[in-house]
Amino acid sequence: MPTLIRAGVVVPATGGTILEGGAVVVDGGRIVEVLDALGARRAAEAFTGEVVDEPDSILMPGLVNIHTHGVSPSPLFPSGSAPLPDERWLGHLDRHAVAGTTTVLSTCGLGTMDEIREADGRHAVHVRGATAHTPGSIAAALAADGAGLTGQHTQQTIERMLADGAVAIGELAGGQTLGGGGQDLVFLPAAILRRTGIVVTQAQARGLKESVLGRFMDEGAYSSEAFAERAAQAGLGGVDTEVLRGLVVDTVMPSVGSARDGIREGVEAARRFGVPALVHSASASADLIRELQRSDDRRPATIIAGHVNHTSHTASEAVRLAESGRDAGWYGEASVFDLLEGRETVQTREHWDALLEGIDLVDVLATDYGHDGRHDPLISAVQDVIARGHRGLAEAVEMVTSVPAALVPGLVEGGAMLRRGAPADLVIADRDDLRVVRRVYIGGVLVAERGRMLSAARA
Repeated sequence: MPTLIRAGVVVPATGGTILEGGAVVVDGGRIVEVLDALGARRAAEAFTGEVVDEPDSILMPGLVNIHTHGVSPSPLFPSGSAPLPDERWLGHLDRHAVAGTTTVLSTCGLGTMDEIREADGRHAVHVRGATAHTPGSIAAALAADGAGLTGQHTQQTIERMLADGAVAIGELAGGQTLGGGGQDLVFLPAAILRRTGIVVTQAQARGLKESVLGRFMDEGAYSSEAFAERAAQAGLGGVDTEVLRGLVVDTVMPSVGSARDGIREGVEAARRFGVPALVHSASASADLIRELQRSDDRRPATIIAGHVNHTSHTASEAVRLAESGRDAGWYGEASVFDLLEGRETVQTREHWDALLEGIDLVDVLATDYGHDGRHDPLISAVQDVIARGHRGLAEAVEMVTSVPAALVPGLVEGGAMLRRGAPADLVIADRDDLRVVRRVYIGGVLVAERGRMLSAARA
């Protein structure tokens, strides 16, 4: 049965268009018509199917998230860590769906396409896969963790994965393998606990790490005075300083060189195969990224700098690196993490605002991953950039729909736009606050309503 969905505003995500009082007609899981206000009124007068009338809402395409982790039974993160239990990754997809995200790109990078297809088949959210199966990336994962990797994973190559349906390369390196937030949050605290029996926080681990290696993972940055101070603050004052320093170096550094090799290999593969790549942009990779941006290799490829607002940079460093990327033809992705609402892992929005205030420094918004998956919803990022005046409604919506779809061909059928013939992946949200998501349709089927998942969402 056809459905007419009327809204206060329709955002087709095509060229900055907004239709006040518009509507969309859906039938057979597809968009049949996109109507302006006059067309919507006329259609409603003679319509014989279901009518959904939400005059104080915004209707837009389903959101597209190009930087996600923990959304499949694949090895977790670029560290190839043990996969999440089924209910955890399915639960992450639920959280994406109820907040209006209908397509995700898994950038854990070291799984197989069979694992991606399993996730895609078991949940209404469209799950697509990226590959980071370069020698350096695999070596880095094994050095950092690798608990989730089997021979099937380590024997894959980018070429085989692309032939099997992967749509992008990435994430190339990560906080777990480049001495970033993954080390602060998981691996370094675990190593300290095993050696000393003392629990340290993420912030304490980061302080210890940076007093030994600085922000750029350089052993020459060691400050004995700062290290002793950080150790005392973390309750480790009684531990031999050289033992503790060695523990930091031996935990963080083994994967860093290989991870950098993996970035170089992945960018080369993107240029060779003509597919997009997502690169981990952080202080530890900034010099390599600048080198790659200056490369004389001009083979066409879409290179996306992930989380250009990464807080391992200073805000000014992040802006300068993003400017360098823009001038080199790279694209910028800003990750919301949990900096707007949760503030558990990222507690400042300075970098976020600085990048979004810049000229053409951020092309697309994504979430990345908060601790245990507790990142802010992608729709919250859209609401924030509108409320702060960084972007208007149409452009903000396009940053999470048609723009990421265009950057990664094959990611979204129909280009994540409201147009005739496209799949009916739709979001209805409050006009005054997009974070209040009323209804989510995937393929014309209602899968979530007012924060509640419906049975149609899972196979």
